[in-house]
Amino acid sequence: MELVLILFLLQHVWFLVVSALNSDGLTLLSLMRHWTSVPPSINLGWNASDSIPCSWEGIGCNKKTHNVISLNLSGYAISGQLGSEIGRLVHLQTLNVCNNNFSGVIPSELSNCTLLEKLDLSENHFTREIPHSLKNLQNLKVLSLYSNWLSGEIPDWLFQFPYLETIRLNHNRFTGSIPSNIGNCTNISKLWLNKNLLSGTIPDSIGNCSKLEQLDLSENKLVGFLPQSLNFLENLVRLDVNSNSLEGNILLGLGNCKNLKWLVLSNNSFSGGLPPDLSNCSSLETLAIVDSNLTGHIPSSYGLLDKLLYLYLSENRLSGRIPPELGNCKSLKELILHANQLEGEIPSELGMLSELQNLELFENHLTGEVPISICKIQSLRYVTLYDNNLSGELPLELTHLKHLELLFLFKNNFSGVIPQSLGVNSSLEKLDFMYNQFTDPIPPNLCFGQRLPVLNFGNNQLQGSIPSDVGKCPTLRRMKLEHNNLSGVLPEFLHNPDLEHVNIAWNNISGKIPPSLGNCTNLTFIDLSMSKLGGFIPPELGNLVNLRELFLAHNHLQGCLPPQLSTWKKLDKFNVGFNSLNCTLPSSLGNMTSLSTLILEENQFAGDIPPFVRT
Repeated sequence: MELVLILFLLQHVWFLVVSALNSDGLTLLSLMRHWTSVPPSINLGWNASDSIPCSWEGIGCNKKTHNVISLNLSGYAISGQLGSEIGRLVHLQTLNVCNNNFSGVIPSELSNCTLLEKLDLSENHFTREIPHSLKNLQNLKVLSLYSNWLSGEIPDWLFQFPYLETIRLNHNRFTGSIPSNIGNCTNISKLWLNKNLLSGTIPDSIGNCSKLEQLDLSENKLVGFLPQSLNFLENLVRLDVNSNSLEGNILLGLGNCKNLKWLVLSNNSFSGGLPPDLSNCSSLETLAIVDSNLTGHIPSSYGLLDKLLYLYLSENRLSGRIPPELGNCKSLKELILHANQLEGEIPSELGMLSELQNLELFENHLTGEVPISICKIQSLRYVTLYDNNLSGELPLELTHLKHLELLFLFKNNFSGVIPQSLGVNSSLEKLDFMYNQFTDPIPPNLCFGQRLPVLNFGNNQLQGSIPSDVGKCPTLRRMKLEHNNLSGVLPEFLHNPDLEHVNIAWNNISGKIPPSLGNCTNLTFIDLSMSKLGGFIPPELGNLVNLRELFLAHNHLQGCLPPQLSTWKKLDKFNVGFNSLNCTLPSSLGNMTSLSTLILEENQFAGDIPPFVRT
């Protein structure tokens, strides 16, 4: 009898211990039942035998009352739903479950948590609309719902919260217009509505949001004009309306914009030119108005923007000269003006941009020579001047740019000698001098840096032989030397795992096709036509199992097609016409089933051409 009594008392004590967990703790355990994937730190650490949950992972409590005031489970990889029980945590001030895998709807019962100041449900899979009941959360300061699957319209009551400072609804599927009462949200400092399906205009009342620092409306379907009231936002640091359908003139910079650092207006349909008053925005670091239908000149007043780091004005219809005053923007790292109608010479004053790393002026109507001053900017990494009317010889100072990785000068009228010391630059990765009027030999030691994957010197007037080290460059993928006056023999192509494309057509190359070309097993394209090559086609070319196009026409090749060519299972085009090949065609041609074009004419093959051959 005594043993039974002891067991009864033990069970009763255990029950009291279990039931001693306060109501907030029981609510948390109830919430966890909706979760299908929970990390061990929560699954094992949220212990029902505790009296209070204040030591549990992600939980913060009031030290006196032990009520849960903070639930922070950011980044715990929790899956499941946020249950309606969340509404029982009526003392919550912070709820942060961002960066998890929650799904389903946002529970309307959250409206009971009227003390909430921060609500962060971002980076989950919540769906449907923002519950209307959340209008009760009048103490909210931060509302972050970005990167979900939320839809419907943005409710206008959202902009009536008296203390709201941050709204992040970006990366969702919200539709409709931006509520016109947005100006009532006078404490708002960060408003991110980008990457939704919002339409309509930007409300003029936004100018009443005097504390606004960050406004991102990019990648929506907004129309109409940029409100002039944006000029009233003296605290604005970031404005991004990229990728909408905005139109009209850009009337910014008229007010006090001393704090503006980031202005992105790209990919719209504005009319008129660049606003010269942007020079008043003295803190501006990024100015991007790309592909926005702009006309007129680049204002010389932009030279006053001495903190500017990035200037992107490409893909417009800007005309006139590049203002030399831009040389005063001493902090500039990237100057991107390509695909416009700019004319005149490249200002030598740009050489004062000692921090410049990227200079893109291609696809304009620029004339004159490359200023020597630009070739002295040691920070330059990328120089793209192609498709202009530039002329003259290249300055020798180009070879002094030790950080230069890319140099694209094709489709200009450059002449003279390619600087012979160019190959000493160990940082170069891409060279393209095609479609110019360069003469004299190709610089030696182009593979000095062991990094050059692209070498494009085609369509010039180059003379002399191909440097012997070019064929040995271990990183070379594309070598284009066609349409020049090159002579001598082809260099030996030692094992090169990266070489994919070789075009040396329309030159005066003589000698034999080097058998070592067969070591470049990744080759897909070879054009050695229209030269003076003789000898036999090396059987080693049968190693090129990835070859798709081979052009050897108009040479002095002899002998026969080697039977090893049957390994070319991917070959689509093969032209050996206009040579002196003189034997019976190998039966292995019948195995080349991928051929769409085979040209054998003007040779001396014996016997009939097989019926499968298409010419």
